[in-house]
Amino acid sequence: MISKKVIVKKETGLHARPGSEVVDLAMKFQSNINLKKEDKVINAKEVLEILSADINFNDEIIIEASGPDEEEAVKALEEYIGS
Repeated sequence: MISKKVIVKKETGLHARPGSEVVDLAMKFQSNINLKKEDKVINAKEVLEILSADINFNDEIIIEASGPDEEEAVKALEEYIGS
């Protein structure tokens, strides 16, 4: 398992379109991928979990992945969320 701390740089946070795009990106990987915000653990492959997590611009989150392509998964999500 690997993890990476990221600051959300999407102006709208991970709501609506960016939240859906995170799910689309996460679904490309075999690994289990979670986002952590404070004490919440969010499955990155479940759009309703992401939308209900209230992840906003400049929030600090942790991306965690576990599986055969975990490094690639974390890197791809870090690039998307942190840019």
